[in-house]
Amino acid sequence: GVVLALSGFQNPLRAHLRAAATALGAEYRPDWTPECTHLVCAFARTPKAARARQQGGVVVGATWIWACQREGRRLSCGP
Repeated sequence: GVVLALSGFQNPLRAHLRAAATALGAEYRPDWTPECTHLVCAFARTPKAARARQQGGVVVGATWIWACQREGRRLSCGP
């Protein structure tokens, strides 16, 4: 049930993050939409991140994607 958008990443890192997330079963959107559940941010204190939080989204960093990939499953977004 993860639908994510990426913010603040340039290719090729952006493409690697997208590929890792979709390989785990996440859906990707090129920009934040109300159907997104997660915003993967390079910088957490941006207007886009604030908007995502206001709309009930979870803001995470790239390390969350890499950790999920290492474990082969969706991990908690908490600390």
